[in-house]
Amino acid sequence: MSAVLAGASVALVPVQATELYSQVSLMSSSEPVPVLDMVNGWDGPFQSGTYAYADARVAAGFRFGEQQRWNVEWERRWHYDLTFSEGMSRYYRAQEQGTDLANTESLSLEARTLEAQGLRLGREFRQRDWSITPALAVYRVSQWQFGSLDGVAEGGASDTASAELDYHYDQDRILEYGVNPAAGWGLSLDLVGSWQIDQNWSADVALKDILNRWYFEDSGYTNACINFNSPSETVCASSATASGKSGQEVFVASLRPTLMANLAYQPLNTRIELYHHGEFTRLGAEYRWRPLAELPEIGVAAYSTAQMGLGFYGRHWNLSLASDDLRTGFARDLQLQAGASWHW
Repeated sequence: MSAVLAGASVALVPVQATELYSQVSLMSSSEPVPVLDMVNGWDGPFQSGTYAYADARVAAGFRFGEQQRWNVEWERRWHYDLTFSEGMSRYYRAQEQGTDLANTESLSLEARTLEAQGLRLGREFRQRDWSITPALAVYRVSQWQFGSLDGVAEGGASDTASAELDYHYDQDRILEYGVNPAAGWGLSLDLVGSWQIDQNWSADVALKDILNRWYFEDSGYTNACINFNSPSETVCASSATASGKSGQEVFVASLRPTLMANLAYQPLNTRIELYHHGEFTRLGAEYRWRPLAELPEIGVAAYSTAQMGLGFYGRHWNLSLASDDLRTGFARDLQLQAGASWHW
């Protein structure tokens, strides 16, 4: 995260040259299973949990104009924001493993996921000790899954359940209703700010997706009551296993904003960091030092999520990684930052 916010601090130094840059970022956290199992199936270690979150971005852009105050950027992003009851995590685990449920479970799920690419335009406004940069992005959305599910699953066979479903999608991954919608569009506003508090202290704040709207002209949708295997306890009435309606319609959605912040004490080259999105909150601290003048800075970090981090920060490049487990397949919290820049 320090690398993401670092641009706001560097921008306080007057520079006339144009800068071309690229960056890759990933922040992910999964309570019930390791991050890779969220993609590949819940076959690994399991614990009851209530969220899974990931935000991955690949970007390239350039800064230009007087003191590089203007910024144009191309970005591709993948955003996954799932919240669910602990009962839902136990039910899904049983479904994946083909095992019985020990008890009746309450089911609830909220999903906000998309894949998009677009262009961002930003403009920095600067005073002597502080700066603020609003940036507006326009996206084309190629994949999306938004929806909610509420219900109950009976103890015993894990395929006996009742639920109400409200679901919008580019591809129906639950009942497999066929649709072929056009791509969606999105607008999202970010704000980045920096403050040189005094000669020792500085602070950076970034608010991602602080205002955002996603518009789909003909999104696939399903509103349904689902009763698998004639459950004795139901939350809705259906004439068959599933009844309701599916089709295509105009749909408007939004993502929850993300807060990133750090407070740096420059004499000791140390900073405290905060990352917050929905149910996921992480605090951390990083210390940096330079072994030799010609070598990049080295950073070591520790986080409230049990992650340990290692970073390398050169004049025109950076690379950092944080994980709660050295075995990638077992990690529930992963962060990757990499970037490079060229000046002329």
